[in-house]
Amino acid sequence: MITDYLKAGYPVLLVRTHEPERFIGSASQQANGRTSLQWDVVRGYREMGNGAEWQECDPFDLPNMAAKGTEKAVWFLRNFHFWLNEPPVIQAIQNNLPVYKTKGITLVIISADVRLPLELEREVVVLDFPLPTREELKTILGGLVESTGIEPEDTEVVLDAAQGLTWEEAENALALALVRQKQFDPHTICTLKAQMVEKSAALHFSQFTETFATLGGLENLKDWTLNRFKNRKPGLPFRGILLLGVPGTGKSHFAKALGNEVSWPVLSLDMGRVFGSLVGESEAKMREALKVVDAMAPCVLFIDEIEKGLAGVGGSSSDGGTTQRVGGTFLTWLNDHTSQVFVIATCNDYSKIPPEYTRIGRWDAIFFVDNPGTREQLDILDIYLNQFMGKTIGTLMAESDGRVKIPDLDGYSGAEIRQVAIEAAYNGGDLEASARFVIPISKSQKQQMDALREWARARTIPASKALAMEEVKAKRRVQL
Repeated sequence: MITDYLKAGYPVLLVRTHEPERFIGSASQQANGRTSLQWDVVRGYREMGNGAEWQECDPFDLPNMAAKGTEKAVWFLRNFHFWLNEPPVIQAIQNNLPVYKTKGITLVIISADVRLPLELEREVVVLDFPLPTREELKTILGGLVESTGIEPEDTEVVLDAAQGLTWEEAENALALALVRQKQFDPHTICTLKAQMVEKSAALHFSQFTETFATLGGLENLKDWTLNRFKNRKPGLPFRGILLLGVPGTGKSHFAKALGNEVSWPVLSLDMGRVFGSLVGESEAKMREALKVVDAMAPCVLFIDEIEKGLAGVGGSSSDGGTTQRVGGTFLTWLNDHTSQVFVIATCNDYSKIPPEYTRIGRWDAIFFVDNPGTREQLDILDIYLNQFMGKTIGTLMAESDGRVKIPDLDGYSGAEIRQVAIEAAYNGGDLEASARFVIPISKSQKQQMDALREWARARTIPASKALAMEEVKAKRRVQL
């Protein structure tokens, strides 16, 4: 990965990786006849490949010593970033840049994550060393198969589970699966991957129990999404969806249920926890979180109420542009990532989302999730009556000899219908009385909800089949 930079005479490179040994082994083979040297603060430095002894070297003197040393040389510096913010080191690197270029010397700083000082930002090229490819993971698996004689039940599933691990992590995870299950168990491997998520403050590995069976309505959204998963192919965009809509209509419920429907893990990203107090910390946290997300692929990434995390992206923030840069990092990843990560973001207030986040192409589709139609209202009420009372509408009506009446639920969201079912469980099943205790937001905030529907009418896809048909009929009436 560094061959072209060495040929072009770049004096200083910074490589981000959690696998310094694997990178050095790979990069030293790309040195094109240059002398390779390795340094760390404990052992000092030595020339690689000839059995040379380690030599002591003060980190503060390293930039000058490299400049005085062998021409046509590549210095691999492990964790040298701890000294990069020291004024004598910054000045020494700046002073020696012309020497490095003239003598064909390149310093390659290797670290997991680095925030460069401003004085060196324009001088140092930052690269990311990729995690093992599928072919490399297959090599690891093949070595274990050869040594143990145990064949995996499904090689592709095992490789999917190991995708995103470092070489050492993959070896350890596969070995642990053998010890625990006497086979290459993908579930054991995924459990270890989940530990990476817990190390990221902004991510949470979510174990949801919701399924599509517990979510009434939204058939248009369900069918479209399942078709997307069923027919995904290499080369076809597979990014995710933005769910815009009325509060309490099942947007978050859908995101939680999708993972169980497609048997993919669900990661929740809390954008509020990305932001830190130090300069550059927020951008680094977002990059690290997205790296973990890519490593967990295939997975569903759930971002609830994305507009709150993006508050200030449009330029009104007073945080020195941090929110804009974090938002830009996420937007670039959303547009360019090739990993099997399906993003579901929910939003209640479209006015707080910058236009660049609602452009088609960023998302595979934007759905509007409105209050349920008449048939969907009854389906949802049945689901929650069964959950809280173990009964259905029909059962309640039969047991009461018709005294229980179905209330008018027009304008009620799924969450509000759920509350009606809870009230009914407390008052003996009187649905009409229960409905009177729940004031729907469509009435209490009618003006805002009407404005949201009007905005969404020409810009989004209805999540409900029934409401989609009503839209078609309405358009035909207007045309006639």
